[in-house]
Amino acid sequence: MTAAPTLDELVRHAGSLPSLPEAVNHVMRSLADENADIDSLAQHISADPAIVARLLAAANAVSSGVSTPICSARQAFLFLGVNRVVSIVLASTLLHRYDIRNPGFNTRQLWRHALGVATCARLLAEQTRLNADLAFTAGLLHDIGQLLMFSASPTRYLKALDLHNKGDMPIVDAERALFGVDHATAGGLLAETWKLPGKIRDAIEAHHEPDQFGTDIGDLIHASEVLSHALDLGEPQENRVPALSDRACATLGLSWSKLSGHFAEIEARYDGLCIALGI
Repeated sequence: MTAAPTLDELVRHAGSLPSLPEAVNHVMRSLADENADIDSLAQHISADPAIVARLLAAANAVSSGVSTPICSARQAFLFLGVNRVVSIVLASTLLHRYDIRNPGFNTRQLWRHALGVATCARLLAEQTRLNADLAFTAGLLHDIGQLLMFSASPTRYLKALDLHNKGDMPIVDAERALFGVDHATAGGLLAETWKLPGKIRDAIEAHHEPDQFGTDIGDLIHASEVLSHALDLGEPQENRVPALSDRACATLGLSWSKLSGHFAEIEARYDGLCIALGI
């Protein structure tokens, strides 16, 4: 097995991964822009035929029974609403752009888990009055460091996954043992390379150890990951629920007794997105 890539080598390798399409970058930049409007978003999305094709396929899949088919990005916005269109565009782009075919690295499982965390993040953001679209996006991207580490050193990363799955070792500990860094750090590097919004980078870096960072979005994605595991959203049978930071919950003002009344809603949202995306 070759030597583990250094941080500098990971940074250089991040530049070799396919970047996100401009249409998706525009959507992410618009998440915190109160002046963003449907026409502008639809125009940028429409500039990428592949994204439009996936959006229309997903939109018509979830709107079955409607007499008039959805034929444009603007129609999709008007029929589904901004939140659902943003969710579909981001998730479908990631699923198609980073679909690694390797029997030991299950990208479908990775994206199903990411979608579960993103779904939980949107609802928790709604409950805590944080930016729900930003939270969804951060949840969707929280594990992108795994893509970077695998692509930089496939054999070594598969060994880390083996330690995690068969040795009952937390994935971040397995990664640190073999790489010296974990996917949260690697994901932060990739987020910087892609010039993602700072809050999304913060969430990626903090989601396993929120107490070291103390950011609201990091706390939120951490809690969303724990909740996603607890609800078995897209998880394997040997799913392990991570420890939950009491400080993160207290800072966010989360009441799990109240949230339990939303569990069925979270599961329904998740199932609907999985159907729309065909995963």
